[in-house]
Amino acid sequence: MAVKLIAADMDGTLLDSNKNLSPHIFDLIKKLKEKDVKFAIASGRQYFNLINNFQEIKDELIYISDNGSIVYDKAKSIYVDEINKEEVIKVLQDVRKIKNIYPILCGVKSAYVENDNEIFLENARMYYAKLEIVDDLMNVLEKDKICKLAVFDMEDAEKNAYKALEKYNENLLVCLSGHNWVDLMNPGVNKGEAIKILQENYNISYDETMAFGDYLNDFEMMKNCKYSYAMENAHPKLKEVCNYRAKSNDEDGVVEAIKEYFQL
Repeated sequence: MAVKLIAADMDGTLLDSNKNLSPHIFDLIKKLKEKDVKFAIASGRQYFNLINNFQEIKDELIYISDNGSIVYDKAKSIYVDEINKEEVIKVLQDVRKIKNIYPILCGVKSAYVENDNEIFLENARMYYAKLEIVDDLMNVLEKDKICKLAVFDMEDAEKNAYKALEKYNENLLVCLSGHNWVDLMNPGVNKGEAIKILQENYNISYDETMAFGDYLNDFEMMKNCKYSYAMENAHPKLKEVCNYRAKSNDEDGVVEAIKEYFQL
């Protein structure tokens, strides 16, 4: 069976270490479209951030944003998963007590922060094109659907923020999404479930799906496709569940693997 759907993570995967896209990716996606292959950007990033990165071909892509909690097919929203407000309040109250970690509420209309620390804002704006600074994040809960709660850890998220928040795994999915980031979403919300939605919508099978990733928020996505590629720079635990290996993000690994498969 030929691959009909390709999904690729952004940071550490499509983007190199300097946060630049491959100069070949736009032409490659256009060639894939000619072969009726759908291309999805699967990221913890906000939808508005993703379309800014792909302006030239923005209407030819599917966007799995906020780690699968909001999915757009071109410009049409096809899936939104809102977190219960009471769960958001509990996490916020805890996060506020921990030194050097900062919360972001990720909504359908925008992302929201209540802290103006320069380093934090610099990192947040890397992933959220629409970012609003508010006096109190609790007030946001009445004006937008919150689909993800992201936490930025100034030091090491795996050793600090994740350990403090993993107790919420009973009612939420607590996911390590980068060296400085932890994401919290509803249970069952992840890139892999978003892939399933696309497979069902387009009658595409496991054997016809390819995916690329580098971190643990890509774990479920890799389990839902035959052609699962861990980048050479990927987290060791992700490499364990992937069927294939791609060159690193600094060696244009995604582009090279796709060109090899389709003999382009």
